[in-house]
Amino acid sequence: MHIAVYPDTDILSCEAAQYIIRIAQESISTHGNFMIALSGGSTPKKLYSLLGDEPYRSQMNWSLVDIFWSDERCVPADNEESNYHMAQQVLLSKIPVTAEQIHRMPADQADGDAASLAYTLDMQRAFATDGIPSFDLIQLGMGPEGHTASLFPHQSALHEQQRLVMPVTVPKPPPARLTFTPRILNAARHVLFLVTGTEKAEALQAVLEGSYQPDEYPAQLLQSARGEVTWMLDEAAASKLGERKEEK
Repeated sequence: MHIAVYPDTDILSCEAAQYIIRIAQESISTHGNFMIALSGGSTPKKLYSLLGDEPYRSQMNWSLVDIFWSDERCVPADNEESNYHMAQQVLLSKIPVTAEQIHRMPADQADGDAASLAYTLDMQRAFATDGIPSFDLIQLGMGPEGHTASLFPHQSALHEQQRLVMPVTVPKPPPARLTFTPRILNAARHVLFLVTGTEKAEALQAVLEGSYQPDEYPAQLLQSARGEVTWMLDEAAASKLGERKEEK
């Protein structure tokens, strides 16, 4: 696990963009494509905007990229609450990708179980596997109570052993969502957490330095990830951490 602290969100976002470009180039060089899952929320919006503009846009071979989401709110695709909608506005509309490369979670379907299964099958087709897809990179955030993706404290989803995607009801509007389960999060080659803001400092300290209590702090589930987990934090979020952090 790597932990880096940056003075502000702008510098953090630039470093995150460079990190994603590097992982993409390594992945394409190694196995010919780059499979990434995005998150929602306000923190990655600046990052996605950077990736859709120069100098970063031309450093990515977008024809070899497939884009997924780790969770989605159950709202229409053009709703302001939609994670897809945010990415469409600041990133997808600015990069040379086809519709087939963009894998939107069908969270606006009425049947959450059917939508979850459809998304699982879409991922497995894209990865050419009938097992657990291994993303090159899953980009995640963390909420002030320690949730990640749409895995909130004390949910049954934290202990899901079969499904890769499932519907959940969370204590935050909008409550109905689809989310990756820990099985697929922990199968990724790289996981990148972006965490900003003083309101997350206490939970972040518990996640990174406290005892292992994933039912209380779901982001701790990534401690058992197969691949490399990188935390990029601003100084406000990292304000309660000890000496383990690396200042940038």
